[in-house]
Amino acid sequence: MDAPTLPETESPYGRFTRNTIEHRPGYSLSCGVPTTITDRDGSVLHETEDIELFFEILHRDDVELFEKYLTVQSATIPRIFSLPDEDERIYEASVLFCDVIGYGSLGILLALFGFQLLNEAAKWGHLKMVEFFLDNQPLYADIYERDSRGNTALLSAVDIYNDRYIRYPFWDQIHPEKNWAVIKLLLERGARASDVVLLVGDDVDQTPNIVLTLAAQWASPEIIKTLIDCGANVHAKVTFDAFKVAFYTEPEYISGVTALFTACLCGNFQAAKTLVDCRGADVNLADMIRSPDSRGLLPIHWASRNDQVQECRDIPTSVFEERAQNTISTIELLLEYDPTTINIQDNEGNTPLHHATQTLNLNKVFYTDICRFLCDKGADASIRNNRGQTPLHFLFHRAGASLPVDVAATSILLAHGARPNDADKLGVTPLHLAAMRLESMDAMSCLLQHGGDSSQRTLKQETALHRAASGTSESSGVRSEVEESIRAQDDMLERLINVGGAELMDSPNAAGKTPRQICQERRDEWRRIEQIRSSARRWRETEEESEEDCEV
Repeated sequence: MDAPTLPETESPYGRFTRNTIEHRPGYSLSCGVPTTITDRDGSVLHETEDIELFFEILHRDDVELFEKYLTVQSATIPRIFSLPDEDERIYEASVLFCDVIGYGSLGILLALFGFQLLNEAAKWGHLKMVEFFLDNQPLYADIYERDSRGNTALLSAVDIYNDRYIRYPFWDQIHPEKNWAVIKLLLERGARASDVVLLVGDDVDQTPNIVLTLAAQWASPEIIKTLIDCGANVHAKVTFDAFKVAFYTEPEYISGVTALFTACLCGNFQAAKTLVDCRGADVNLADMIRSPDSRGLLPIHWASRNDQVQECRDIPTSVFEERAQNTISTIELLLEYDPTTINIQDNEGNTPLHHATQTLNLNKVFYTDICRFLCDKGADASIRNNRGQTPLHFLFHRAGASLPVDVAATSILLAHGARPNDADKLGVTPLHLAAMRLESMDAMSCLLQHGGDSSQRTLKQETALHRAASGTSESSGVRSEVEESIRAQDDMLERLINVGGAELMDSPNAAGKTPRQICQERRDEWRRIEQIRSSARRWRETEEESEEDCEV
């Protein structure tokens, strides 16, 4: 974001005139908190434990106070040119440069001077910085130079969600209009719209992204059209890391992915339409809509997966609501092109509804509307994949999920052909899976109300009670405390017993264990884990107390 203008009279650092750590004298950055500096009006400014003063100086692009800060902390923030090549502090200094770029503080950047940061500036959409670097080539930057991630400046500029970087932005740091200004400037200066990410090491032969597949995730039709006019290939294919799009099974990579796929994944229906419109006169519409990736997924499968927005931080709730609606609009567009794809299956037998329910649990409850829309358009919730699983199995098979299964989503699937006792090839039913999610007992009860059989057994002779006895409970991503987990487990077991009978608690599985035995083992495990955590907390508290004795 742009740095605010410094006031002419009142100091913007007034809140730092009070020492908030007087009880911890003698602290310096070596112990976590730097010393004091003097403001322009003569007042003494005190750093906080979270070095907020330092970041406020960066945010305001206050070169004068930054130089004072450097003087006080010269050992901690060294001049990069003063370091030998093998000095590990070069990496620490590079993090500082990235922070300066993130704030758009050109004055401080010039004070530090000498770091190749065209790509970083392009990524954050800082037009003045990009202009400065380009106008001072080759001293500062080369428009075709690649960073450690294999990106050129243009690739960095279109990578608005930081697909290729580990420093994820806060949501209020994302400004598409600023990145668009940088993109236009780079293209005017000769950047190539056909640029591809170049990897090093074992993956050197793969193309993980190109300018168009990154831009399609967020860009407007105007941007997409401009890139195509400048040489971007609508039909160019890349290879995705399967894990990044929530595919946790082999193969590790998905090839044959075009910009249409990434636009659909992110719910950018306007970009998707633009890509289809620009497909070329020699490309049939049906061929483009039905062109699969290496897993046999079509664009409608990618759209139904409703990609998470979690790469950015501090995301407002309204963004999830908007993304859900955009996903629906994307699916609607694809069905207008080809209505027959509503129940089309990929290589593993999964339909768009399978994909929607598989990733719904990783997002907010607003995504239930996607399931409802698919079903209203004719999606069949009774269709099984190659493993015999229906979308209802996917809804409750919630790897990495932290939210309870939505009861409304459960009811929608049951109303459109799914059944709670449908067993997959291992004999596992949706009820078995639901019983393991102790935080989702209301959704599990919905299955019981629709005829769920708590005595039905898997090939391992497990009933739903065996699964509940070994279940887990999570809330908002944080594993529940022991007593809370026990209460949830008792509640889940009671609901299952009320349907199947108390004798199920002593009915053994193929390994000879009863739900009662498994339940006791699980609770013993919870208590052991809690003891380990308690010991770790006490150790950290002891370490923090020891650090308070650290002297300058």
